[in-house]
Amino acid sequence: MALVCALSFTASGQIGSYLGPGVLSGGAGDIGTRSGAQVDLRYYFDVTGVYDTGLQPFAINSKGDLVQINGLYGVQADVGLYGTHRWRQAALGIDFIGNFYDYANSSSFNGSSVNLTLGYSYQQSRRLVYDMRVIGGTSSLGYGAPGFYGTTSATGTSVVNTPTSLLFDSRVYYLEPTMDMTFIQTARTSYTIGGEGYFIRREASGLASMNGYNLHGTIQHRVTKNQTIGVTYAHIHYDFPPGFGQSDMNTAQLTFATSIGRRWTLNVGAGATQAEVQGIQQVNLNPVVAALLGVSFGQQTFYREDFYPAGRLILSGHFKTYSIGLSAAQSIAPGNGVYLTSNQQTANANYSYTGIRKWNFGLNAGYNKLAGIGQGIQNYAGYGGGVGITYSLTRALHIIARGDTRYQQIDVVGYNRTGYRASIGLGFSPGSVPLSLW
Repeated sequence: MALVCALSFTASGQIGSYLGPGVLSGGAGDIGTRSGAQVDLRYYFDVTGVYDTGLQPFAINSKGDLVQINGLYGVQADVGLYGTHRWRQAALGIDFIGNFYDYANSSSFNGSSVNLTLGYSYQQSRRLVYDMRVIGGTSSLGYGAPGFYGTTSATGTSVVNTPTSLLFDSRVYYLEPTMDMTFIQTARTSYTIGGEGYFIRREASGLASMNGYNLHGTIQHRVTKNQTIGVTYAHIHYDFPPGFGQSDMNTAQLTFATSIGRRWTLNVGAGATQAEVQGIQQVNLNPVVAALLGVSFGQQTFYREDFYPAGRLILSGHFKTYSIGLSAAQSIAPGNGVYLTSNQQTANANYSYTGIRKWNFGLNAGYNKLAGIGQGIQNYAGYGGGVGITYSLTRALHIIARGDTRYQQIDVVGYNRTGYRASIGLGFSPGSVPLSLW
């Protein structure tokens, strides 16, 4: 909050779209935007009753089977802040949510989750623009995890915050700061350099944590008023404490961004990634060695270099009463603590509607597939989706209700898990438009 206040005094007026429609921004971007009339900054508080099934703690029972918890019910309190503020030379976007939950029939799952997404863009001069963004938080549940309800940003989910791939409902802490500098050579051509860091810590001792960084550069050229082409390169590094391995990637993509009519924007990228992965894998021992040692399996280090396709497609529409976003991507990801460096495919869709007086409706769905590189384990797939509504009883008091589901599977081994969450309650948030949480 101190950072928000400090940044709010740095400029006045309104920053322009210096890269053109559809070009992704690493700064304020569309953080904090919602369907319907946009708000400057809006806070809210709510208290809801919740019912959860299909929780997956990092534990096994006396038979050696994975534990699954069903039928938890209790109370959850939330506090949040979202919105955008623009000046002539700067823009600020914020999306903050804190959840505090207490289960009546299982106090061991009581806890909290917090997520902050903060972006700031500042145009220092006619030629120089700075973009800063930070994503950070903690959670112990896939439900209610930051980002589980879909992302409010057209750029999709961040590296450290992909809740559809959370295998276990175990405490995780994450941080992802980003800073870019763009030099605008002419009205049509710009150059961007920047970097970001990754930090994930998982509380369960059997899950791998992650450190990493991304150094990148982009050249973009506006072909017309509404179309921009570009090329981008990034060097990415992941390592997995306390000693599960590391990987280095070099990726390059050609990009194309355009506006479609007055309301739609499209961003497409296509290229390739060269990945060098080092780690530990399980192997079958020679029968003679197995007889000597009394075990059938052993571990060995491995190194491999592979090439993979890389790409993304992001389509977003912003209208007076609703917004819609569709995205798909192919990339190399740091996994989820069990799966380490992985070939990843993702797809997400979200829709928010505020066209009926006093009502807001939100829908989201997501898909995430991981194929571990060099680990010799079966592929993982996670699916999630949900619907939420708010209804304004007064200008400040709102009914809030939501239902969500998630499904996880691992090929061949027969791992299939489905869970559900339902919640309903009351929220407080003064404002002239319906409260929009999704």
